[in-house]
Amino acid sequence: MAINSTFYLDAADLSLATSVYLDSALSLIAPDGVYGDGTITREQASGILLASAPCPTCGTPCGDTISASGTSGIYLLNLNAGSTAGDIGAIIVQFDPQNVPDGIRVTYDGNVYNTLCSPTMGLLKSSNPTGFTVVGSSLDDCGLTGNITNIPAAVEYLYNGISFVATGNTQSITLNPGDINLTSPAPGFCTMVIPKTSPTPNILNFEVIGNCGPTSWDIIIDCPTLLPSFQSSIKVGAPTVPCDSELINTYYFARVHTPDDGYLGLYDYVFEDPYGETPVEDGYYLVDSLASPNQVIRVLDGIVRTLSTCV
Repeated sequence: MAINSTFYLDAADLSLATSVYLDSALSLIAPDGVYGDGTITREQASGILLASAPCPTCGTPCGDTISASGTSGIYLLNLNAGSTAGDIGAIIVQFDPQNVPDGIRVTYDGNVYNTLCSPTMGLLKSSNPTGFTVVGSSLDDCGLTGNITNIPAAVEYLYNGISFVATGNTQSITLNPGDINLTSPAPGFCTMVIPKTSPTPNILNFEVIGNCGPTSWDIIIDCPTLLPSFQSSIKVGAPTVPCDSELINTYYFARVHTPDDGYLGLYDYVFEDPYGETPVEDGYYLVDSLASPNQVIRVLDGIVRTLSTCV
């Protein structure tokens, strides 16, 4: 059982400290054991702190923008999405690799999420459902495209609530050709949707791999919220959707397109539920939430691919 108490460090935070002490004068070494600061844990053995590890039951609160800039390696972020009754809905993640390619995947409740959608490039996704989806500018490709890239000792960095710090550990990573989704120009902020249908579990594990030299990226992770709805006709197999089709279905969307005009738009995700769990089936739909003159969307892989008028 965890015990909350006051301890003292010989550095600014636990990730940088050498030892944990019982007094502010740093004269009394704390007992050996595992110490945590709400983001990471470190075991103290013979009075010396060992490598950092993610805290399994805590994490950085959702709702902030987090940036990374540093050397190549794998960057780890544990996110706390809340555990109260109201902490349900879709968790919207916006990931901007800038130009130099970076890969991302998220593990939540035993599932891996790696589907991204760019407001200018559309769907970007690894062919491996548990792999990294690597995005960025093809002009900054460092030999990833078309190749198997083995990274035997990627330096591990863990977010401590302020910055990413080296844990002292490394990971062996392999990137396959199907993981690579580079574009020209760079894709900008790419959106991922992660459904959270119950208050718990509340921790999401983010991994970002940067392998093309110095890396720099930004991520915005919104707290879970129920998605906005729109009305739709039944699915039609051809683009000639009659204008008098009855709007009998309620569906939901996660915005990808810019600007935020309140309408459903190109490359937005569309779901059958407000959590973003079940994508709408492929097909054509008459909908009530498009900017004029469009009234029809084509859905493919759960994403709006075209906009058109009804007939």
